[in-house]
Amino acid sequence: MDDKIILWGNKVSVRSMRKEDVEKMLHWSLHDDLLFYDYNFPYMDIEERQQWFELKTKGLKRCFSVFDMQGQMVGYMSLRNVSRLFKRAELGIVFDPGELSKGYGSDAVTTLLKWYFKELGYRKMILTVAAYNERAIKSYKKVGFQKYAQQFGEFMNPKVNPLIDEDFKHIKKYFRKKGNKLEVLYYKMQISTLSTE
Repeated sequence: MDDKIILWGNKVSVRSMRKEDVEKMLHWSLHDDLLFYDYNFPYMDIEERQQWFELKTKGLKRCFSVFDMQGQMVGYMSLRNVSRLFKRAELGIVFDPGELSKGYGSDAVTTLLKWYFKELGYRKMILTVAAYNERAIKSYKKVGFQKYAQQFGEFMNPKVNPLIDEDFKHIKKYFRKKGNKLEVLYYKMQISTLSTE
């Protein structure tokens, strides 16, 4: 992976992730809302960090660290399912819960998209977001992503069951029981340079 990529936004800088960045994520805040429990960055020992880094950066996958203007790492973004042939990839985004709602995410995605479309010449980027994650959906729409499909997938959070937990009845409509599993509705969103899509 090219370690020389450094992109500048209005609020953040974005560069290729380095192994030592993974340790910084271990010190991030935790989500207060149990609904986002499984979004917390897990604790990993040195060997697990190495494995995680290799998994995120092997093959055509790319990972980018996001820093605020004071040099603090506030998030990371990944490109996976990269297709050079069809000039598209899938975006993954994770931010320090303590740094949300500061405009870092939108600025980081906008900055990455400029490089992705203009420098790399790719034509489409997609992402998947849980339907209940209204803050994220609003942020993605702000930078130009549009919903194009939806599907149910397994809900992996052991701390919450919105079908029976009264505290989460406002999002119950996004969940269903299938066999022994709890499923959640996901939206597929995309942004493209092609006006026909």
